[in-house]
Amino acid sequence: MCSISFINLISISLTCFLLSLYYLLNNMVYFIEWEVVSLNSMSIVMTFLFDWMSLLFMSFVLMIASLVIFYSKEYMESDENINRFIMLVLMFVLSMMLLIISPNLVSILLGWDGLGLVSYCLVIYFQNIKSYNAGMLTALSNRIGDVALLLAIAWMLNYGSWNYIFYLEVMQNEFSMLMIGSLVMLAAMTKSAQIPFSSWLPAAMAAPTPVSALVHSSTLVTAGVYLLIRFNIVLSTSWLGQLLLLLSGLTMFMAGLGANFEFDLKKIIALSTLSQLGLMMSILSMGFYKLAMFHLLTHALFKALLFMCAGAIIH
Repeated sequence: MCSISFINLISISLTCFLLSLYYLLNNMVYFIEWEVVSLNSMSIVMTFLFDWMSLLFMSFVLMIASLVIFYSKEYMESDENINRFIMLVLMFVLSMMLLIISPNLVSILLGWDGLGLVSYCLVIYFQNIKSYNAGMLTALSNRIGDVALLLAIAWMLNYGSWNYIFYLEVMQNEFSMLMIGSLVMLAAMTKSAQIPFSSWLPAAMAAPTPVSALVHSSTLVTAGVYLLIRFNIVLSTSWLGQLLLLLSGLTMFMAGLGANFEFDLKKIIALSTLSQLGLMMSILSMGFYKLAMFHLLTHALFKALLFMCAGAIIH
């Protein structure tokens, strides 16, 4: 199971990487529309968006996931249910893919909820009371963001469809777009653990170390940043960017200060992740969304490596 997953994921990752470079050089964007069901006059269409940003992020996520699975083959070898563990990690990667390539708020909500659910299952993987507390904290904090996304979907009923990517530039001065933007910003702040929702990220370190390397450093916590990179027009044209700048700067400061008084190795690295997320958010709120994307990718790589090294030290 481990080897098959590793080979598949790394090959898809390399394909995505080469495609993203090709898209970037030729300035290409592909919308792929798949008509799921067509009944009388009603059609349900699933849209996928492939541009350099989604393909590059997808390739990084898949590469980190493949290496994490390769690493957990040795790390989790004494576990009898290692196949269940690998299945959970693969479900996580799948919902992450859904979130990355969808320009549609409804399918983003599907991927988002998948992330929250699988993250809960992975945090309580080692079953004791501490893990249960951490898992409940994680799940309930992320529910706030899910509700905010649901409210944003309800606000978008005023528009023609839920493909927010069509409406960002046209409606950027409307009140409804400001409302949708603030709800999406709330969702991104819960998922990326900004103040006042930062408490769940250090608590989620009750998970196994490969999970921390994949989920709580590189991919799950950057889903919020990625969503805001897609919504960057709303941030730069309203007061939301300034509010985000204040909160993310406070998060950055608080995480750096709190890491000085922590003893647990994984919690120190988690607070470092929190500080880097604050930095990404503050770069983004100042309008440099490509720089925030670059920092997101580099941080994903070095933080996954850092967690794997911490796991080797713990063992």
